Amino acid sequence: MLLLLLPGLATSLAVRMRGIPAVLIAPAFSVGTIGFLALIFPFAGIPWAPVPVLVGCAGVSAVAFFVSRTWGSGWTRPARRPSTQHLSLVVGIGSVVTALVVGLQMATAMIHPDSISQTYDNVFHLNAVRWAMESRNSSPLNLGAFTGISAYPAGWHAIVAIVGELTGAGIPVLVNSTSIAIGAVAWPLSALFLTFAVAGYRKATAIVTFVFSAGFATFPILMIDWGVLYPNLLSISVLPAALGLAFTALGLGYHNRPPALIAWLSLSVAVAGVALAHPSTLMAFLAFALPGALAVYYFRIRLLCPPRTKDSSRQAWVLTAALLGGLALLTVVWYFLRPPSDAANWRVVETPPQAVGELLFNAPLGRPSQEILSVCLLAGIIHMWTTKSRRWLIGTYLIGAALFFFAAGYNAPIRQFITGVWYFDSYRLAALLPVVVLGPAVIGALFLSDLVREKIRAADGSVLGKALLPGKPGPTRQAVLVSAVYAVALVLIAPQLMPVNFAAYQAHWQYRSDANSALLSPEERRLLERLPESTEPGANIAGLPSSGTALAYALSGRTVIQPHILTTHGSDIDVVNAGLKDAAEFPAVCESVRRLNVRYVLDFGTRTVTGTLAGYGGVMDLEENASLELVDSEGSDARLFKVVACW
Repeated sequence: MLLLLLPGLATSLAVRMRGIPAVLIAPAFSVGTIGFLALIFPFAGIPWAPVPVLVGCAGVSAVAFFVSRTWGSGWTRPARRPSTQHLSLVVGIGSVVTALVVGLQMATAMIHPDSISQTYDNVFHLNAVRWAMESRNSSPLNLGAFTGISAYPAGWHAIVAIVGELTGAGIPVLVNSTSIAIGAVAWPLSALFLTFAVAGYRKATAIVTFVFSAGFATFPILMIDWGVLYPNLLSISVLPAALGLAFTALGLGYHNRPPALIAWLSLSVAVAGVALAHPSTLMAFLAFALPGALAVYYFRIRLLCPPRTKDSSRQAWVLTAALLGGLALLTVVWYFLRPPSDAANWRVVETPPQAVGELLFNAPLGRPSQEILSVCLLAGIIHMWTTKSRRWLIGTYLIGAALFFFAAGYNAPIRQFITGVWYFDSYRLAALLPVVVLGPAVIGALFLSDLVREKIRAADGSVLGKALLPGKPGPTRQAVLVSAVYAVALVLIAPQLMPVNFAAYQAHWQYRSDANSALLSPEERRLLERLPESTEPGANIAGLPSSGTALAYALSGRTVIQPHILTTHGSDIDVVNAGLKDAAEFPAVCESVRRLNVRYVLDFGTRTVTGTLAGYGGVMDLEENASLELVDSEGSDARLFKVVACW
């Protein structure tokens, strides 16, 4: 948790942020700083370790302080930002309570501190953390090279690796504890930074934001369930803060506005964190910030047109050219920054009417409906439209809703262009919905709250109110009545946490460890944890990776020839996978075995997380023969063989 807060807090204070915003923006700045350092350290020959990272974070803060002192004068406070008493206390208590609620939800889903997600992507993520720690290199290039691709977003792995260096905990505990900290701390703080930007600094804003951020069924729980998508968990957790900074830089928010240079440099740090955690969330940021940019263009062009001077005409043309150029660049980036077409194969999961209905009731992908949240969202949209205030935020919501609609329920060619960045995956886009729902829903809740207050004041002074309401008219009776209404509202809102309970229950099936687990049964895990005693250091291990054998590296530190299910590798690995159990009969197999230094092979049966893949006949259904000797076993299916034919 401290790693998510302290580096960013030092940076926010260095650029003269103060008070509550400095704390709320800290996770986004921390992720950006750590991601940036992980990227550049290998080029300078600096190992990824706690002391260099501490020095690097201090250096980033020092640069931020210098820039702020040199060009950072002139912070302005929006005239419409109201002052409030006891806001810091509300934010402090609310942050702790929300962290406990979200942390408990995620911990319940994970079952035990050392549980592992029995999912496809977890093979890579756990092994990549081990690789980052052992190689002392957490750059995207190094993580890409680990599995034979050009690069892989490494922000989440960099944070987990440093936590591992500091604590010495096992990989599963590191992964789970860091993920809980991200969801329970970074997400609510980032969400509140956004809602303060769009709804104003009020105690009610903080309370409603904390309640809503802890009550979404699709985030953060879904990211530790589906996939598993740890990098998306990190990037989406800090996305609201990046959006809040963007709106502030554009002059649209309630936050104190720094000078332009400081505003855009601060935004670049937060956006770097989003991008280095996962580039797809960078694209979501650009899409969600677009309505705000269009609103600023409209406001400014309206003042310049019709142009009265050459200077105003020039400004209008420059703004228009910048807008058109930005839209063209966004279109190009949107088209090219996406996974390969053969990797993006998720189909629609429901009908168009069903997708629309789920959006209306905030129940994506069959989650339980959230009626109170939906009422507040609708109230917020109506309020913003009728008052002509912050209409651009409606556009942000509609973009997020449209992305989910096309991914989940609209099967047409345009779906490929719109949602290809996210593999056409409705689960990834469902996780983004809370980010675009938060702002309008909080504004709607505040509008309804203010409406209740006004009605109570009016009723308190009316003839009917004086006759029917208990007590004497005045502020005291009004406060009591308002408190009673809020108490009833809390009773109505409490059931809205039920969808999260549903999500946690769904997710916990991915962490159960039994004989039918997709990746590792308890017997298989015990065998892997004995590898340091049953194998020698430096010996490489073969096996069917989708059966869980690849996790030998993460759980024991013994290297495997295929650390991910879809590792890009050379012909030697293909030869070993196809013919290892008959190596004694085929000299060519032994040549590959010796080049790869394959000394052992694990056989965990044919139960896999993907279904059996072709080309692995040489490492399946193994028995002792002239090629293999049984070294260790656990239960009926977990067996470790030594390769004896080629040595």
